[in-house]
Amino acid sequence: MTATIAKPETVGSARERLLAAALNRFEADGLVRMTLEDIRLEAGVSVGAMYHHFSDKAALVDALYVELVGRFQTEFLDELRRHSSAHGGIRAGVRLYLRWVARHRAEAAVLLGYRCDSVALRDLNPPFFAETMAWWRTHVHYGSLRDLPFDLIQALWIGPAQEYTRHWLAGRARRTPRAVADVLADAAWNALKEPV
Repeated sequence: MTATIAKPETVGSARERLLAAALNRFEADGLVRMTLEDIRLEAGVSVGAMYHHFSDKAALVDALYVELVGRFQTEFLDELRRHSSAHGGIRAGVRLYLRWVARHRAEAAVLLGYRCDSVALRDLNPPFFAETMAWWRTHVHYGSLRDLPFDLIQALWIGPAQEYTRHWLAGRARRTPRAVADVLADAAWNALKEPV
């Protein structure tokens, strides 16, 4: 599954075109300045079609956010499944996050610049958390990883990379995510491994 939302003119359904246009407008104008009318015009859909799918701008941006989170979660779990060792999985998770942000700047800007608390997001997250924690608990059982709650795991595992990419996307960090991947992957491993 690709993690890029297609250009509005290359996708079929009105909903897909609206999501693609919303991503473009978010990147070009920012959340506050982008308007439903600009999104609708870029998507090439009627007013009725737009309101059939989304009641307002918040509903549209929430749907975009959930779509992007789902795509990232799919890639993250695919990467995690490739690693049977705790060391490999922790480092790969950080590297995947950094690659994803570098390849999908506009999408990352949405995920890092908007907060969503929709029913759709609450429905999306549990399977992701369950599979991630099942992988985690296996390595806790064998003494490789610390027994921590998910929120702390997430903060220590991806949090530093997330903060670095915020600076990078804002133009405040000169080194690319790829250039700092080893440092951040090592830091995550050192924070999360079971002390010997």
